[in-house]
Amino acid sequence: MDPYRPFREAASAYAAGMLKQLYGVEEEPRLETGGDIADFTYPCFRLAKTLRKSPLEIASALAGGAGSVSGTIAVSSKGGYLNMSADPVKLASSAVATANRMGDSYGKSVEGGGRMLVEHTSINPTGPMHIGRTRNAILGDTLTRSLRQAGMDISSEYYVNDVGRQVVVLYWGLKRYMAGDEGGKPDHELVRHYIRANQEIEKDEGAASEIRDIQQRLERGDAALIAETRKAAEMVLAGIRESLESINVFHDRFVFESELIKDGSVRRVVERLKALPSAAQEGGAWYLPLDGDREEDRFYFTRSDGTSLYTTRDVAYHMDKLSRAGRLVDVLGEDQKLGMKYLVRTLEMLGESHRIDFLFHSFVSLEEGKMSTRQGVGVLLDDVVREAKERALREVLSRRPELPGEEAEAIAAAVGIGAVRYNIVRLQAEKKIIFRWEEALNFEGSSAPFVQYSHARACSILSRAGEWNCPEPTYEEENELRLARQIALFPSVLRDVAGSMAVHRVATYAQQVAAEFNQFYRVVPVLKAPESRIGSRLALVSASKIAIGNALRCMGIAAPESM
Repeated sequence: MDPYRPFREAASAYAAGMLKQLYGVEEEPRLETGGDIADFTYPCFRLAKTLRKSPLEIASALAGGAGSVSGTIAVSSKGGYLNMSADPVKLASSAVATANRMGDSYGKSVEGGGRMLVEHTSINPTGPMHIGRTRNAILGDTLTRSLRQAGMDISSEYYVNDVGRQVVVLYWGLKRYMAGDEGGKPDHELVRHYIRANQEIEKDEGAASEIRDIQQRLERGDAALIAETRKAAEMVLAGIRESLESINVFHDRFVFESELIKDGSVRRVVERLKALPSAAQEGGAWYLPLDGDREEDRFYFTRSDGTSLYTTRDVAYHMDKLSRAGRLVDVLGEDQKLGMKYLVRTLEMLGESHRIDFLFHSFVSLEEGKMSTRQGVGVLLDDVVREAKERALREVLSRRPELPGEEAEAIAAAVGIGAVRYNIVRLQAEKKIIFRWEEALNFEGSSAPFVQYSHARACSILSRAGEWNCPEPTYEEENELRLARQIALFPSVLRDVAGSMAVHRVATYAQQVAAEFNQFYRVVPVLKAPESRIGSRLALVSASKIAIGNALRCMGIAAPESM
């Protein structure tokens, strides 16, 4: 349940009633979130032309009926907007009671909507993850967690390219150079064979010819060869999954590209595309002219040797996904925009209702340039995680040297991994990131450790309080009301993320509610409050713990009870 819901309904009813009473306009007002100005606003600019009045005049007139509002909302107007705000005392009581009643499920306010599927990470299993690829995984995992917290029926998938050229190169390199079980983490050990194979293929036309032959055999559905290339991919994928799990990234399902070849899905897509009236050939390669007949406007769906391209197989995968979910979200690097344009247009030409949203993100780069698995350039995720834990452990022990080793290491792991994830989530997806150690592992300012410490402080207060009871919390002081309002916003934030996929807003919210909690704690006594106020304030602390903890878990960050 959303604590704001009854107030939103009252605001909508008020605006609708005044529109009909004053202007005879019957409509369901589309309210916007007003931020610091008001809880809800109704912009009157659209009505100005129809009513032949200025937006300022309309808004002022709509606010004139405020006397008819029964204490639920306050109404005013400014700059062409009708502003409506929930009664802060009633909102505070509702928010605290709702959060404490719902606990770990607080934030759920979306009902229905059908099944949703998020695909993220999906990197080629040819070597270890570098921090550049990690951005996709963290954004996708945070989006999945946030929408699940909002109440949506959602699952996440990793699409494993186990028959594409890069995996074929890995397979060829392993057969050529690998002497046996080399031990160690497989993604780290086997990538050197992939790099070496790439170097040889670039110089040796015979080796390049072998790669093309393998691709053709895979396309024809050679079951034994498919099993071998999949095994090579799975060896590296095991190391990638271990790295992902170290930062709390998990997938509900792994879909292998080879399955789409084996079950005939790719072949059927190619045949359907060939049958389209606009399909054409050049040099044996089939293509669709999407925006004219310039070379750059063509979507090639087979090579000259008849084998399919990655995007062709991606069309087959998306048709499979559409058969299993009502809405799809693909988390992708910004360099995939053209490919996805081709994919959507192709699905439309095949008569498929695509229902796909894309969360595109900019890249993470080094100060000296781009990262590349093929060239062996980049900051590896495993190294970042190890460094994060080591730095966090030094920080923990400097503050609490008396902690037992295992407890200190557990806190350090939570803090270090939280710092890595938060540093990526906090930025808008479209903003570029230049990787710098001091920023990636920031434990000060706008950071996960600040939010985690606020959660731990709330846990400490509640632990020291022992048993307490507060059947009907009431609030009047400004710091109480400000904190309660932040708590009330959590379901709205998650709904906003569901609509916009702007996952950085979860990080912004976590910082804001943690900051309000710390300000409340500094100014307002809790355990030393008057007897009549202790229960209400402990309920507010408990609701704060729940809101902060749930926001942290949406970001895949641990919510420690002690730091």
